[in-house]
Amino acid sequence: MSEQPSAFAGARGAIMAACAEMERLLIGLNDTHGRVGDEIHLTRKAGKKLRGALVMAGEPKPCIRWIAVIGRMLGGTRDAAVRVKTWQSLGISPIPAGSAEAAAAALLELEAHASTRRPPQAVIDWSLAALAQVRKRIETQSDEELSKAAESGADKLEKQLRKRLKRALQRVSNEDFHDCRKAAKAWLGGMALTAPGVELPGKKEAEDLASSLGDENDLEVLAAWLESRGFTPSICPAAWKLLRKRQEKIRRKSISLIRKELLPALKHAD
Repeated sequence: MSEQPSAFAGARGAIMAACAEMERLLIGLNDTHGRVGDEIHLTRKAGKKLRGALVMAGEPKPCIRWIAVIGRMLGGTRDAAVRVKTWQSLGISPIPAGSAEAAAAALLELEAHASTRRPPQAVIDWSLAALAQVRKRIETQSDEELSKAAESGADKLEKQLRKRLKRALQRVSNEDFHDCRKAAKAWLGGMALTAPGVELPGKKEAEDLASSLGDENDLEVLAAWLESRGFTPSICPAAWKLLRKRQEKIRRKSISLIRKELLPALKHAD
């Protein structure tokens, strides 16, 4: 990437525009009509891409955490909807009336329905204030300063991704695979925002891995919810059997994507 530094020339303007777009989405959350979940999903996606660009631009951790906190504050609505979808994907059929699985399904639907309410205004206000601070920091930098920082940050993020991929293969822990997902999202999002014209070797492979790891994360979120509500493996054996089977299948897919596709693609880009 160092051979084409001009690819990051528009990084400052792109980050400023991303801040403005996220502000627009946040303000619009209180104007939606039955589409709160979809609007929050778009807002969180914009935040993830912006966060990756800020990491790439070398912004300080507190600044990046502000964007992450916005996503977490808005996450309840999306998480509730995803838990229902993930539960349904397990294919527990038929669910006997009066069973623990029936109770879990009903409670999941109830929480998803309750989560469609608009976020409190205080959440929107804090989020807008945080974004304003981020924007002010970017405004103080020149196009050239931010371009150089983004170019250097792109190399660092790619190296970080490789490191985390290799570590995940060595240790095969949930935490390491979660780190891989974050690293892939940061790299993809940051590059898409700061240097959209760059042909990115490994892009498709990284997107496929991020999708697979996202499915893993959805299953982990559902598992944590079941445990927290008392629907343990001994109480909901049918659900947990299918959930663990699905987790094992997707984990094998993730490992294969890392070993056979993404790492070779990144290595070939050297």
